[in-house]
Amino acid sequence: MKQLNLPFKIDKQYENWQFELDALDDRLPGYHSYLYIGEQLNYFLNYPTDSAELIFNGDYLTAVILIMKISTGNELNDLFHFLVHYKATEIRTDEDFRLYKFGQVQYCMTTIPKKGEFIIVYGTSKFMQKHLSIILFAIKKAYN
Repeated sequence: MKQLNLPFKIDKQYENWQFELDALDDRLPGYHSYLYIGEQLNYFLNYPTDSAELIFNGDYLTAVILIMKISTGNELNDLFHFLVHYKATEIRTDEDFRLYKFGQVQYCMTTIPKKGEFIIVYGTSKFMQKHLSIILFAIKKAYN
């Protein structure tokens, strides 16, 4: 599957990270959520991440939610340039988020201004089309 060079590759198997995951309450029926607690993959475009949630369907990674602090304000700009560089297609933009597609993976970015946090959700196109609005709603609700 063609995708950008990110810390967690979609469609990789659970066993790649099984000793670096803590189980979370599942967000969606049929999917299992885990918090990544390892040390090696705590970055995104050279910025440290505060947390990484991996969502699996069976044994296969289906989506990832990365949360990071906005420290310099350059994070959003860097991600945008990264996506443009790799010729990702912008699918949707509104006041809450931007959605891009590259290959069979969709990438969503949004911010939580109250917390000074930046959130990136990426996953299979099928998963994102079906569940992105539920995930974004749950994230926004948790911060209000």
